[in-house]
Amino acid sequence: MSKSFEFYRLKNGVRVVLVPMSGVKSVGVGVYVGTGSRHETEKVNGISHFLEHMVFKGTKKFPTPADTSYLEGLGAIQNAWTDVDATAYWCKLPSDKWREGLEMVKELALYPTIPSKDLEIERGVILEEIQRRNDRPDELVAEGLQAVMFPNSALGRPTLGRSEIIKGLCRADFLEYHQSQYRSANVVVSLAGNLASSVKRSVADWFGKLPEGKARGFEKVGKVGRGLKIVNKKLANQAHVELGVQGVNVTDPRRFALTILTSYLGQGLSSRLFMELREKRGLCYAVQASESRWRDTGEWDVYAGVNIDKLEEALVGILSELSRTKQTKLTKKELAQTKEKIRGPIIYSMEDP
Repeated sequence: MSKSFEFYRLKNGVRVVLVPMSGVKSVGVGVYVGTGSRHETEKVNGISHFLEHMVFKGTKKFPTPADTSYLEGLGAIQNAWTDVDATAYWCKLPSDKWREGLEMVKELALYPTIPSKDLEIERGVILEEIQRRNDRPDELVAEGLQAVMFPNSALGRPTLGRSEIIKGLCRADFLEYHQSQYRSANVVVSLAGNLASSVKRSVADWFGKLPEGKARGFEKVGKVGRGLKIVNKKLANQAHVELGVQGVNVTDPRRFALTILTSYLGQGLSSRLFMELREKRGLCYAVQASESRWRDTGEWDVYAGVNIDKLEEALVGILSELSRTKQTKLTKKELAQTKEKIRGPIIYSMEDP
């Protein structure tokens, strides 16, 4: 399967990435906007994610939810997501339907109508999603860790937002946020797969008219906080614990070494934490290390779900493995195996548009 990347900018600043892939019969289409929960003020915390939901309620060309979901009838998989610093609208569909897919993600990202009649309905959906998060201790400890590490910062606030804020958001808030953040220089259009020769022309026609202008940025993180946060769920039968330290940003040259360390310590069945805490000592079902990288900082953490009575033993075990790794270099064999463990999923992902 041959593949090459092509990157260019439209005259208005929209970035375009094309990845032709021979031997496949589908196309992946995505519009990525450089805005997320970190770009929100505290007053509208959660609006990025709420907006991502609302776009499916209708656009200029596709005015109803039935219209915005019609791609499924063409065999498409369609979805969207919101993160700390990005929002994405994407679909994957048969290659002969690429134009319909590109048009739909264009409409969702650029021309949502935010119908007032649907706002209250979707508000209820968001509030239920927040309640679901509140019933999941593993998600609460991750949220609590970021609140401790990044106090007085948007990074310390939940992407879903808080119920009291979600209840107060009005249509004007969404329109203002969309106009502010969905600017040409803040948008990336990406297509991968069996691409038609007319793709470039369609991208230019549909995205070249997006208004120029600089989107609102984010406040840089100050000193990373230290401390302990305890979330008490009386009905929980398991203790969930997450330990975190400051990681590296997206351009830090140490990021590759940290990825190797993360995989070696806490990714997969062969990782040190899994072998020691689960396989050898039976202290937990889930234990893993993970990392997040943003433009100006990062986070590195270890999570475990353990029997409440064995929490102290598990914490000692985690800290012992961290200390052992710090004091003992990886062998050449361990390093080579870890690199291959990372390389494999990268290869697999490159086979899927």
